[in-house]
Amino acid sequence: MQVVFSYRGVALTESMLKKAERAVLKAAERIPRATGAKVLFDADGPERRVEIVVVAPRGTRLVASVAGRYWGPVLTDALTKIVRQASKERRTLQRRPAAKG
Repeated sequence: MQVVFSYRGVALTESMLKKAERAVLKAAERIPRATGAKVLFDADGPERRVEIVVVAPRGTRLVASVAGRYWGPVLTDALTKIVRQASKERRTLQRRPAAKG
């Protein structure tokens, strides 16, 4: 799975990027056949915002956007939202009846 980061004009440490990459890959394990993820870091004054978009099967996109004061908690909250959406998506896929041919 490919993970793309976007953080233009934002000073992020290498350790924060590594943490974000590991966490996104771990969250994507809950989404069968996820094809990619995009993580956007944005700052506006004291407010920090993280948006995560994970592309799931059949073109489904899971999106979580969280704003707060510090990068760590904002990233954690966004990942929690993605995991929650992924579990809902997984239950939906399991409930669908098999196609008859």
